[in-house]
Amino acid sequence: MKKSKLKSLVKTARKNAQKDFQIAIAAELKVAAGKLGQDIEKLNKDIEKEAKKAAKRIAEKIKIDKTALVQANDDAKAAAAVESV
Repeated sequence: MKKSKLKSLVKTARKNAQKDFQIAIAAELKVAAGKLGQDIEKLNKDIEKEAKKAAKRIAEKIKIDKTALVQANDDAKAAAAVESV
C-alpha cells in the first residue's frame, strides 16, 4: 500500500476516534451536570466545546495499528466487491 494512502487511512481512523471520544465525553458530562442539578441548557454549549478540545488531545496521543488498519481496509474492499457482483 502506498504511504500516502496509509496516512489517509490513519488520519481517517484518528478522526473517527476523536468523534467517538467527543460524543462519549459530552454524554458523560451532561449526565453528571444533570445529577448535580445544573441547568443543562446553559452548560450544553460549554460542555460540547470542552468535550471537543479534550477529544482532540486524546486522539492526538493514541497509536493507530497500521497493519490492522490495512487488513481491515482490504477486508472491506473484498466485501464490497462481493456485494457488487
